Amino acid sequence: MKDFSLKFIDTMVAVVLGLGFQWWTSLSEQWQYLAFVFVYIDIVDYWMDYSSSLKKFPPKREVDIILDVAIIFALFLYIYSTQISIFYFLLSFVLLRVLDFFWLLSSKHEFHPVGSDKLFVDVWLRYDLIESVVTVAIMFASKYFNVLAIYSLLVFIVFRVLVRALASFRYKKIHFV
Repeated sequence: MKDFSLKFIDTMVAVVLGLGFQWWTSLSEQWQYLAFVFVYIDIVDYWMDYSSSLKKFPPKREVDIILDVAIIFALFLYIYSTQISIFYFLLSFVLLRVLDFFWLLSSKHEFHPVGSDKLFVDVWLRYDLIESVVTVAIMFASKYFNVLAIYSLLVFIVFRVLVRALASFRYKKIHFV
């Protein structure tokens, strides 16, 4: 199951990234181009951690495979949403973080990680929740105060990069590399 899951995830993320290129020509606003480039980098970054995590925490039950598939669909939605609206884009990120939270929670309960693996899982469980809450706040603040999409996106990107750096600092390395 471990080898299948890794090959499946690697293939599906490659499909998501490959299909994403077809939407580049559909973008028209400045925020969309910036969001697309950011999402592409973010998906590659996520893929590196996620693939490595699957080696340590391979799926054991059907629910784990369903979570893997749901995460792939969320990644697809994340890159696709760069064509739609900033609200939809941020909402797709929240969906990804929520699914990641449940995947990490499932891994924690099934594998009982210790040491640096436990630290990694605990850090990302916490940061998945923080990122979800802050992103929802950005969504509603943008809508309520009628903020331009590019500004909302810049706030989101700065926040996301900051969280990624803090998480890496917290577990003292780029995990599993």
